[in-house]
Amino acid sequence: MLRLQPLDAVPMEQAMAQAGVHSGPDSAALAELSAGSVGAALRLSLLDGLKVYAEVVALLGSLPNLDRARALALAEAASQRGAEARLDLLYALIDVALARLARVGATGQAPKTQAAPNEAEIFLRLANTPARARAWADVAQTALARARHGRAVNLDAGALVLDTLFKLQETALTQ
Repeated sequence: MLRLQPLDAVPMEQAMAQAGVHSGPDSAALAELSAGSVGAALRLSLLDGLKVYAEVVALLGSLPNLDRARALALAEAASQRGAEARLDLLYALIDVALARLARVGATGQAPKTQAAPNEAEIFLRLANTPARARAWADVAQTALARARHGRAVNLDAGALVLDTLFKLQETALTQ
């Protein structure tokens, strides 16, 4: 098996250009969120993943007082007919955000590359101790498993998104 290193911003931008997609100034964020995978970066780019991730981070930033208007807008966008790919992307990005958040709490260091505005400040505020990091890691596991189960039994996508966001709010409130 051939093992390759994840691409950083410059090679990512070059690879995306070869695929006919211009990443522009977002290549560092795309490389960060895609873990250096060109395929994942293309998916993020084509589905406005950076915008969705910024919205997820902004919602995390509103915690413990969840911005309900933003939460409803995100849930409505994810529950539109034919938006299955966007819903999959949303949950993947929530997973990435929670992993990054937990890592900040565990290490005490902000991400080297910010993938959304104010990401470092928000994550340092929400996960300022290893115990808080553990709480975020736990909610990532339980809330996302709950969402996967809900999708498997065909529950309303909007309700699942809101349920996930409320679980995140609950975690922020208990800390």
